[in-house]
Amino acid sequence: MKKIFITVGILVSICSFGQSKTNAFNNAISENNIQSFESSTTSKTSALEKHRIWLNMTNTEGAFKQLLVGYIEGATNGYDSKFDGISLDMNPYIDFYSINSNRNLVIQGRALPFNESDVVPLGYRTIIKGEFTISIDEVDGMFFTHPVYLEDKLNNTIIDLRQNDYTFTTETGVFNNRFVLRYTSNTLSTDNFESANNIISIGVKNNVISISSNVENMDKIFVYDVTGKQLSNIENIKDTQLMITDLSATQQILLVKVLLENGKSITKKTLFK
Repeated sequence: MKKIFITVGILVSICSFGQSKTNAFNNAISENNIQSFESSTTSKTSALEKHRIWLNMTNTEGAFKQLLVGYIEGATNGYDSKFDGISLDMNPYIDFYSINSNRNLVIQGRALPFNESDVVPLGYRTIIKGEFTISIDEVDGMFFTHPVYLEDKLNNTIIDLRQNDYTFTTETGVFNNRFVLRYTSNTLSTDNFESANNIISIGVKNNVISISSNVENMDKIFVYDVTGKQLSNIENIKDTQLMITDLSATQQILLVKVLLENGKSITKKTLFK
């Protein structure tokens, strides 16, 4: 089955392999402003073991770019011309890609057997400032049941994309160090957990969030919901205590990011009610 997307004047045709798809691990071909993924080895690859994730990056104005990361028999974790496709970056508004061997890939094949500790850096380019959303378009193989996490290093946030899309705010530019695709949520060391527990205390009562620093003045505080949407931004605090009283959020899990005056950043979860 062929998917065809027309967005901001760019036609992207993706043909993936399998019973309902042709080969999606192949080279990107540019012709008349069309980036397509055609298979010359469909009969050979259709029987291979494969587990794939299609990710979309979009905004509400219609900007769109899709990438594919998959684990397939015969691929390596290096660059494979047989399976990997380099992003041609033809969309004038955004580009969205995985990164491997200093290449921006719209299609990346990874090695089997699958290792859940594997991480895949993601990058993007945009000339549009504002909110974008990263979401799963489709999965197959083991990813029907296995978690797929997106880590936002800027916000110290990890979201299971199989449960929620991730909406974030960006400036214009190229960002190759912000996002990581991963398959476990364990990223913080024991020291980081201990530091967060010892340094920052957070309490919630009657829709008021109380935040205390035990060792250092706080500089900034950011509050996000689990989708990554920023709900509060308080700067130039210069104190060890702060109360947030103006949140209109309903009962939910919130992420509170505290930046101390010494430059340390700590993010903790709390139940807002």
